[in-house]
Amino acid sequence: FRNRGGGGGGGLARSELHLVDLAGCEQIKKSKVTGQAKREAVGINSSLCVLKKCIRALNEDKGHVPYLESKLTMLLRPAFGGSSRTYALITGSTEERHMEETLQAVRFGEECSMISNQARQAASSVEGAAKAIDAALDQCESGMRSLEQRGKTHLPAFAKLRERFAALSRKRADLAMPQGAGAAAVATA
Repeated sequence: FRNRGGGGGGGLARSELHLVDLAGCEQIKKSKVTGQAKREAVGINSSLCVLKKCIRALNEDKGHVPYLESKLTMLLRPAFGGSSRTYALITGSTEERHMEETLQAVRFGEECSMISNQARQAASSVEGAAKAIDAALDQCESGMRSLEQRGKTHLPAFAKLRERFAALSRKRADLAMPQGAGAAAVATA
């Protein structure tokens, strides 16, 4: 949508809405699932475990948040550690046989509520975009440095941070290139 607010400018604002149903922790002992359903339950549980690690790392202001350890947390990264408004809706059961799961869900909701995000508008100028990319580059460097110091350069998370750093570096270089210079370089190549 176009922002026609008090500044008189017609800046462009982009928003996204994500609705994610996390289902819940699958109690394999209770459900007694086997085969493919058991493999799926194990996958769900491991993703939710990584999500809890990310939320704890954010709440404890740790230097490294393990977003890259699961597809779920990579998908939810902007919601939990980015510029967004995030709401968590927790459901439970009043039945006694589901009390343990309900209590876990409520505790998870409490941890989610402790995360503080700041929704802010993205850059609308080249200078603002450059600053945003520079901040992301600094964050990547910090994450890589943290993993290096702990001897964790063998992890997929480190490789993904390195790839993201390279992609951001290319974007930053393209942004620094004067208008028309890119077209001229392609034409002469």
